Amino acid sequence: MAKKYDLVVVGGGTSGLEAAKIAAQNGLKVALLERKSHPAKVYRACAQMFLMNNDSFYNERMYFSREKKRWIFPVNNFSVPYKGAYREFYATHFIAPNAEDRIEIGDYEANASGRGIAAVVFDKVALLEGLFQEGLVAGVEYFLERNVVDARKTSEGVEVVTNHGEKLSGTFCIAADGINSRLARRLGLNQERTFLFTAQSVSYYVTGVKFDRSEMICMGNAFDHTTGGLGSVHFCMLPSVYRDDEYWLYVAGDERLEFFTKRSNFKKWFHNVEVTHKRCCVISAWSPAPEPYKGNVIFVGDSCWFAEAENTGALLSGHKAAHAVSKALHTGKANREGVTDYIDWWRRNWPETHDYKDFLCYPVFFRLFSEEELNYLHKIITQKLYWSLNPFNLYGHIMRGMQPHLDRIKKEKPALAQKLALFNPERTISMMKPATRVGFPGYC
Repeated sequence: MAKKYDLVVVGGGTSGLEAAKIAAQNGLKVALLERKSHPAKVYRACAQMFLMNNDSFYNERMYFSREKKRWIFPVNNFSVPYKGAYREFYATHFIAPNAEDRIEIGDYEANASGRGIAAVVFDKVALLEGLFQEGLVAGVEYFLERNVVDARKTSEGVEVVTNHGEKLSGTFCIAADGINSRLARRLGLNQERTFLFTAQSVSYYVTGVKFDRSEMICMGNAFDHTTGGLGSVHFCMLPSVYRDDEYWLYVAGDERLEFFTKRSNFKKWFHNVEVTHKRCCVISAWSPAPEPYKGNVIFVGDSCWFAEAENTGALLSGHKAAHAVSKALHTGKANREGVTDYIDWWRRNWPETHDYKDFLCYPVFFRLFSEEELNYLHKIITQKLYWSLNPFNLYGHIMRGMQPHLDRIKKEKPALAQKLALFNPERTISMMKPATRVGFPGYC
């Protein structure tokens, strides 16, 4: 016989732990299923950023309170405690292959001096541990080292079956099982979506890093022109929260890591490099679901979204879904009608605000050009662009930065101007094919 709960949460990541905690604090009987031995163990490639800046994200204006040690979500009127370490950074810079010229998003000096807004990287283990402990205090019943092998709609709600043969019945279920959501597949949600591609990501934490204006995200391409070389090598790097000389570095595999740190134009940044952690992930990217609901299952975080909900979106959606379930049970509407507040909120602030094709633009855009063209573009764009960490807006900010220089580009580099004119968000989908892609960084 199935154990009965008001809410069964599948997935113990950021969104699932927040949802379970809030629902339990609201007086619900809550179970959470997690495949790892402890939710705070982190294996997936993750840059551990909290996306606070001048821009909005899912129509929220989140920030970190240093004094209260809390993530603040002022638009949605809640906050999340965080007691772990953090490290500020001040800009996003696209670096030319020559390792000198750059396109600057954000005023590094103003943000570093306190006249602007800094962003932070944080310790995800500490965040997850804090959410887990709050859930314990609130009465969440955790089922660890459990995989969900089946889920179905019943007359009383939803029943999930684990790899241990357990059956758990919930009036509602929250699917927080990530971008490769099994519940989205089992319940048919993916039949209403378009499959885009599968991507692999590798990231490293490396020590022995030192360069000027280093407290930032930097992205770019290094070029290997040796016989049988690697060609264009894309990278993304930002500060680590663990050590001053340590950085999170995305570069697609060990061979590219060795080239980038030892033989590329960027080798001057690296001194006695040591890899302290290596993390990977494989993601299957789908278009967003029509709505985050299927048969008394409410989907949160990456599970029904395109790709990166980020930690910000995970906390937002988990929090909002838990309150929606609480309201539905309190008002006796244990069905779709009871959680329409969450469904409407998700539609309005996620797919109606952000076009997933815009997200694809920025990892694709700078890979279109030759080394010479990239050095040229990075040199002529000298103005500081709008400080944003919103990945859906990043491509738009870059293109607006190029607008004042288009006449010059057409005159000096007509072939480059034509490439710029032909590129658009729609083309990014075809450019991500074939189905398996190496080199899609996990920034969550």
